[in-house]
Amino acid sequence: MNHSRKFIALFTLLFTAGCSSTEGVSNSVGNFFRSTEDQPIKIDSEPSGAGVYVMGQKLGVTPLTISRKDVFPLTYPKEEEPQYGKVIIKKDGCLDFAKTISPKIIDAGLHAQLNCGDSTPTSSQTSSDSPCVSETVEQRLDKIKDLLNKGIITGEEAEKARARVLNDL
Repeated sequence: MNHSRKFIALFTLLFTAGCSSTEGVSNSVGNFFRSTEDQPIKIDSEPSGAGVYVMGQKLGVTPLTISRKDVFPLTYPKEEEPQYGKVIIKKDGCLDFAKTISPKIIDAGLHAQLNCGDSTPTSSQTSSDSPCVSETVEQRLDKIKDLLNKGIITGEEAEKARARVLNDL
């Protein structure tokens, strides 16, 4: 009976100590569970000096480190919902670069290779799921049609992409 009281007291102590910390459970070796609640996100661009926009607000210019809470705020206006979790990088003379932030980007950072007319983007962070904001609707729809004709996407994927483009109007 004495052992069960000790076990309950030890369990209660460990449970209370583990739940009271916002930085994760730790010991002399370090944190067992890393707290990522406000892990910073490093953003840079080529060329540098581009504006970084999150939830419609300019936070600074590249290179820049922003808060995860900036990209994923707990509360925001309903009209800003399409911008939730996205970063847009803008520089005069270059096409806008838009990217949805993933856990991989939070860990590794975001490097944007901006298309400024003299070269094509080479960054692995650039993808077709984040179209350049400066493209016209017709250009985006033509790209979808071209991908469908080449067999790169299915008819269902093309319809979904078309709907997203038209929803952005």
